[in-house]
Amino acid sequence: MSKRRAQAAPPAAADPQGWGPEVGSRGDRRRGARRLLLLVFVAVLLAVLVVPFLASARLARMPVEGLASGGSPTHILLMGSDSREGLSPEEQRELSTGSADELTGERIDTILLLTVDRGEAAMLSFPRDLWVERCDGSVGRLNVASAIDGPGCLVDTIHEASGIRAHHAVRVTFGGFRDVVDAVGGVELCLEDAIADRDAGIDLPAGCQVLDGADALGYVRVRKIDDDFQRMQRQQRFVRALAREVTQPAVLFNPVAMWRLSGDAGDAIEVDRSMGVIDLAQLAWAGRSMAAGTVVSYTAPVDPRTTSGGAAVLDLRQPEAELLFARFRDGSVLLEAVDDGEPAEAAVARSDVLVTVANGAGIAGLAGRTANQLAALGYPIGEVTNAPPTVTTLVRYPPGEAAAARLVAGDIPGPTALEEAPDVDHVTVVLSPEAAT
Repeated sequence: MSKRRAQAAPPAAADPQGWGPEVGSRGDRRRGARRLLLLVFVAVLLAVLVVPFLASARLARMPVEGLASGGSPTHILLMGSDSREGLSPEEQRELSTGSADELTGERIDTILLLTVDRGEAAMLSFPRDLWVERCDGSVGRLNVASAIDGPGCLVDTIHEASGIRAHHAVRVTFGGFRDVVDAVGGVELCLEDAIADRDAGIDLPAGCQVLDGADALGYVRVRKIDDDFQRMQRQQRFVRALAREVTQPAVLFNPVAMWRLSGDAGDAIEVDRSMGVIDLAQLAWAGRSMAAGTVVSYTAPVDPRTTSGGAAVLDLRQPEAELLFARFRDGSVLLEAVDDGEPAEAAVARSDVLVTVANGAGIAGLAGRTANQLAALGYPIGEVTNAPPTVTTLVRYPPGEAAAARLVAGDIPGPTALEEAPDVDHVTVVLSPEAAT
C-alpha cells in the first residue's frame, strides 16, 4: 500500500521590492483588528463587572441604621473617620494622628455626600463644624454625631439638616486611607503653595508631586494653615485625583494590581451591609466621571458664628442651603453638569462672563494664547497671569456661577475639572499642559 505523498506548499508570492514574501494580508489585518476590539471589550467588561464582584466579596461590612432604600438618584455618604483603629503606637506617631486616648469617641474628619445616577455624579461637602441638631436631640457639631450612636446617627443628622437621606455609607479610617493611597502607588497632586503643618505631619513643597499614603492623609487633614472651606476644597480635589489614579489603565486592566487594590480596600474600607455589586458598579462609574473631571463639587453654604461658650462654629445659610439641598435630593444637580452629553449653558452669554486665565502648565505664552482665543469667542478677559503647576486644567468659579464655568470649560482645549471656589470673584482658568493640545 503506497503512502500518500505530502503536498508541497505553493511558492510564496514574488515581492517586486525584494523584501521577501508578503505577510499581513488585508484579511489578516481585519481579523487582527477584530481580535483587538474583542480584547478591549473584554477588558472593559472585566473592569466594570469583575472588579465590583471582587470588591464586594472582600470589603468589610458595618451596620448602619436609617438608610434609604430604592429610588433615584442614589446618595452615598463618604465618611473619613479619625479612628486610630488598626494603627500601632509607632504608626500613630508616623502619621501624626495623636493618641486614641486623647479622644472621647470617634470624630468624622471628612463628610462628603456623593450623588450618582446613570454614570453621572456630584459631590457635596458638609463642614465638620456645622452646628446642627443631632440624632439624639442634642445640639452641637456635626462630626460628633457618629460618636453618639454610630454612622446611622450621622445619616439621620444629615437628613434632618438637609432633607437628604443616604442610601449607602462608606467609612475609611486613618490607616485605611493611607493603605488605599499606597495601593495605587500614590496620588499626583499639584500644589499652588507649599504646605507645612507639624500637627498633620506634612511639609510639602509647591509644585507637582506624588503623595504617598502618609502625606496624602496629612494633606486632607491639615486645617491650621487656612480654614474649613479650603480644607473641604482640598478633600474634594484629592478625591478627584485618587479617582484618576484608580481608573488608570495600568490599574484597571492589571489583574495583579486590581487584586491587590481590592484586598487593600477590603481591609481599609467599611461599607454598609446592603451595598451590593450593582451599587459598587454604580460607584465605579461615578469614579470614572470624577477622573474625567465632569463631577461638579459643592460645599454646603454656611456662615460662621461664635457659640455662647466661645466656640467657633458654622450655621447653614438660608435660603441658599435649602435650594442647593433640593437640587441634590431630586437629582437635578446632575443635569446641571451634563444634559444628554451636551453642556446645558444656553442661558449664559459669553459676553457676560469675565475670565481670568492663569498659566499652570509651564509653557511660555500659553495663558496669553488661550486668553486671545477666549476673547475671540466673546469673553471679556480679566487678568492673564501665572500659577503653580497643575496636571489638570481647573475652571474655578464663585458660588452661583456654575453655569458660566461650564460654558468656559467647554471652550478650553483638553479635559477640565470644575471647582466651586469661594476665594475667587469670577471664573478663573488654571491651565495645565493638556490645554496646549
